[in-house]
Amino acid sequence: MDDKKRGLDDLLSDLGIGENETAPEVVLKEEEEAPIVAQLAPAQDPKSVLEHFMVGLLLRLDPAYSVDIVQEENLFRVEILGGDSGRVIGREGKTLQSLEFIANVAMAKHFGSAYRVVLDAAGYRRRNEERIRRMAADAVLQVEVSGQPIELPPMRPSERRLIHVMLKQHPKVTTTSVGEGEERHVVVLPRTAAPPTSPENDLE
Repeated sequence: MDDKKRGLDDLLSDLGIGENETAPEVVLKEEEEAPIVAQLAPAQDPKSVLEHFMVGLLLRLDPAYSVDIVQEENLFRVEILGGDSGRVIGREGKTLQSLEFIANVAMAKHFGSAYRVVLDAAGYRRRNEERIRRMAADAVLQVEVSGQPIELPPMRPSERRLIHVMLKQHPKVTTTSVGEGEERHVVVLPRTAAPPTSPENDLE
């Protein structure tokens, strides 16, 4: 097995995240303990703390990686540059999601729930969001024409929320999520049909 791949697998394993697992949503209470794989910088501004943490984390994988961080109020968008982007993205983006989870845990331990981190590499997340938006727009057209609900494929919570937010104010359609676990998916339906669950609580 390639040394870099083994290093990444070992890193995720240390955090209790298997190769085929999806990292959970970050909802930490102040008293909860969580594993941190790199030493946080002394108290300073959040962007510097995040940069210090991400550089330390990625150095364990490959010194060729670097980061570009853009702050949008309480949201940090981190682009992973250099190195082998495929390794940090992983199959269906699961490795990238796991690394994002680690970064959010680190920031939560340092600043509570004040900040959120979104990771991307080689534009993967941006392209995926564009794909999800196109899928939602196509579903809207089908519902408007047929008047019947359209079920979308199973998605991760962040992808489902993207659709819920995108269509929340749409005058003709609304959304809900149905199913359990990995089969949970969004249904786009005419606004006259009340959804059985609240999309805002679609976190599992």
